[in-house]
Amino acid sequence: MTLPDSFRGRRVALLGLGRAHKALAQALRVEGAEVLGFDRDPAKGGLLADLGISGSCGEGYLEDAVRSRASFCFLTPGMRKDIPEVRALVADGCQLAAEAGYFFARRKAAVLGITGSAGKTTTTTLVTRMLLRSGVAATACGNIGRAFADALRDEERTAIYVAELSSFQLQLVEQSPEIAAVLNIRPNHLDIHPSFEDYAQSKWHIARYQRPEDLLVLPPDLLPEAQGAGRRATFSLAGPAAATILAGQLTLDGEPLMAAEEVRLPGRHNLENALAAALLARAGGARAEDIREELKTFSGVPHRLELVAESSGVRFINDSIATAPDRTLAAFAAIAGPLLWLGGGYDKHLDYGVLKGHLADVRRAFLFGPVGRLLLPVCQGDGVPAQIYPDFAAAVAAAIGAAARGETVLLSPGAASYDAFRDFEQRGEAFRKLVTDALTPR
Repeated sequence: MTLPDSFRGRRVALLGLGRAHKALAQALRVEGAEVLGFDRDPAKGGLLADLGISGSCGEGYLEDAVRSRASFCFLTPGMRKDIPEVRALVADGCQLAAEAGYFFARRKAAVLGITGSAGKTTTTTLVTRMLLRSGVAATACGNIGRAFADALRDEERTAIYVAELSSFQLQLVEQSPEIAAVLNIRPNHLDIHPSFEDYAQSKWHIARYQRPEDLLVLPPDLLPEAQGAGRRATFSLAGPAAATILAGQLTLDGEPLMAAEEVRLPGRHNLENALAAALLARAGGARAEDIREELKTFSGVPHRLELVAESSGVRFINDSIATAPDRTLAAFAAIAGPLLWLGGGYDKHLDYGVLKGHLADVRRAFLFGPVGRLLLPVCQGDGVPAQIYPDFAAAVAAAIGAAARGETVLLSPGAASYDAFRDFEQRGEAFRKLVTDALTPR
């Protein structure tokens, strides 16, 4: 859907008043739009006055949005498009839009966009740091960094935007970045997307509208599904690719860049992220020496295989980002030695049985939340002692108490956090605090 050049004089509804829509509300008001905000959280009612907009928060907010007679409605990422109220908006002539679409319609600088089921944040962070190290004025935005509408404010100082894009953000977008990456596509968010096909097709929006001169970076296994007219460049840990590992060397177009063992990030999956980041950063203007130095020094993003403590020979690793089983499999592969595994959380309707047969290093499992009950038979099938705990804190305390020298207490839940936490970051911070408090002498 093409957005108008200006929203002046138009009534625009924002469904959800999170970080992204706060910035969008301000940008729309500057354009001269009549902005209305709606959110299910009654505590956000004060935001309406702060933003200088009208609307409602709390019970009945969706019905109020339908009655608003707005001509455009921006949906918060993750809101289902098939609920009755959204259908009623469309039936009344309201056009659905997304903040990412507003960004693409208004931006003038180039965009390097990154999506995938796993690895987006690590790769986006790496690419941004590589570009900045090379003196390229890069701005991280979207899922990390600045909200899209906020990032547009500093466009005069931005040479390239590095945008992390989720399936939710891409769903309503009909423009693609000049440089795009699809890192992987695996089942995820099936509690919101009606099918895996719908989820995958949302991801491909990042490339579907590319021009022949644009670039799409992806692994070879996704080439048959690739969409859009852009040029292709692949990354792979083995086999022919523009970025790969040859004789222990990370190479770009056949030229050695550095020894693979020098990449500081742990795990094979992070080697794949490193290859993709190197390819993308070079396309964005980074120098080989700066790409190399960043890969040698970058230790990771919080909540992603993050070592939060080590005490009496026990390591405590926070991998709260593991909101799907494939991420937990990657964590198991990245960590050597016996594990005390913390697993469970909110059910996104994924196949947790894929973990069966991969628990050889798990000495004991500490399970919690709705998914904990689904993981129990998986553990039992692999002969792993497992117990379901009444809440997250109880599971963490039990794991800490059971840990012995040489073992790792691993939080890699394999599920989302919404059963008990706002997001995976809050869950990771809770784990960090519980560990820190338990290890602090009293």
